[in-house]
Amino acid sequence: MSNVSEVLNERQVQEVYGFTVPFLRRARRERRGPRFLKVGKLVRYRRSDIEAYLAAHTVETSAV
Repeated sequence: MSNVSEVLNERQVQEVYGFTVPFLRRARRERRGPRFLKVGKLVRYRRSDIEAYLAAHTVETSAV
């Protein structure tokens, strides 16, 4: 079972990871952003889901 501190609200995601709240809301609406949890009207993000989203969108560059 995950620790409560591992679940973040939109503002916490913004503070820790830099995704803006409008981006998160638009991404949810368009089903293209990080996975999220929804319980009633509450939206929460697992740290592991945010980090997986970032890893999946990492662009490798060649060293010069």
